[in-house]
Amino acid sequence: MSVDLIARLTDAAAEAIANERQGLDYDQDRVKGIHVELEITKSGAVIEGRCWIERKTRAIRADRTMPAGRG
Repeated sequence: MSVDLIARLTDAAAEAIANERQGLDYDQDRVKGIHVELEITKSGAVIEGRCWIERKTRAIRADRTMPAGRG
């Protein structure tokens, strides 16, 4: 892998994550993971980048009733 390709991938990933700043700032304790997908051409040009945040949630026990308006 060329250094140039690594630099382009690193820059694209950083930009994709920076675009999710607002989502990352909100409720940081529940962030479980950050997923980044970069689509590149055979020559190494970045075509598209996608990023999404995975959050932890608490499971609702079967013996608990749903809050009003939730089902």
